Amino acid sequence: MPGATPTETARAPVRVITKTPPCAEAQDVRRVLVLATTISLALAGTASSATAASTKAEFIKRGDALCAGMAKQLAPLRRRAEAAYALPESKRMAAAAEIWGDQIRIQVAFNQRLRAIGAPPGDAAARRLLAQLDRGVVLARRIRNAFADGRVDSLASALPAYLEFTLKLNRQVRAYGFRVCGR
Repeated sequence: MPGATPTETARAPVRVITKTPPCAEAQDVRRVLVLATTISLALAGTASSATAASTKAEFIKRGDALCAGMAKQLAPLRRRAEAAYALPESKRMAAAAEIWGDQIRIQVAFNQRLRAIGAPPGDAAARRLLAQLDRGVVLARRIRNAFADGRVDSLASALPAYLEFTLKLNRQVRAYGFRVCGR
């Protein structure tokens, strides 16, 4: 955030989660968190195929079809995340942990389906994208666990790490040529 110190930036997601008095910075972070969740979930799809993609164009087409199928799974999680802000503080962390758990299940299923499509032969860039998918799950599990255990201090580092990773991966996905995934 412009003008924010690293400490202020790292603590901003915690203020949003714990519902301290709203300020412009907290509202910006809330929007970024909802956007990051939306973006990361947009990578999760519902379709699958057993044969590997033979070309980059086919890989992109099939991967984008997976991402397009996410709308039905994504909408309820987004609504639940927005509704969680209105919960009493005593219930907010548990609700967030449950939402992140559902997101992780979706991410794992997507990772399996995209790997089933397979990188085109000789496409090192596609293989690198596939190799990064599990990192998002690891980071999401850290967030889910921190919410479940009520560890606000862990969230202060886990949320920014997840956002940074997700935004970077989405830039790479778009640069590769995906039109739906990574948006």
